Amino acid sequence: MKFPILLLIATSAAVLLFSGCAGYQLGEVKPSIYRDIEKLHVPPFKNLTLEPRLSSLLTNAVLSKLQADGTYKVTSRANCDAVLVGEISQVKKQQLRADRTDTLKSRELNLYLIVDFHLQDPRTGARIGERSARGALEVPADDKVGTEEELISARQGRVVGETIQFIDPGFQVSERNAISLAARDLADKLVSQLANGW
Repeated sequence: MKFPILLLIATSAAVLLFSGCAGYQLGEVKPSIYRDIEKLHVPPFKNLTLEPRLSSLLTNAVLSKLQADGTYKVTSRANCDAVLVGEISQVKKQQLRADRTDTLKSRELNLYLIVDFHLQDPRTGARIGERSARGALEVPADDKVGTEEELISARQGRVVGETIQFIDPGFQVSERNAISLAARDLADKLVSQLANGW
């Protein structure tokens, strides 16, 4: 009598254990438009902002994330299947919390890095997998980072990295740290888009 009960419990446990893996698949999960791309070249991102050294900081964050992810091999332009071209279009800040005695003095800021990117054929220079979602991409207005339409378009070539910056007496140190954190967040999102399609 104990044997059927133990068998039922073991079977139930195995079903519960393996049912959590039903949505996973083995092998590559990169988007079908990138299926023939194995090796990427990542030149320095073009910096359209006035923030110094942002290009190298962001390019290094993306390279580190690509190497950690492993979906694509990072290589030179001569040996690559595609070139990842990026433009840093904006660094935006929004007040998150003000000082108690002076509402114009910020205590915390939301910091956003906005990058437009695409893959390009190394031989012809043509964009790979170019598609649009509800029209062209537009830079968000000064009072907001993006509407729902822009967030949908973000999956098509715009990535927004964000973090919170605390204002302290060493403002430049906190700003540099916040930019570094936003660059890592942006690199996570960009590599996720290339590797998984979302």
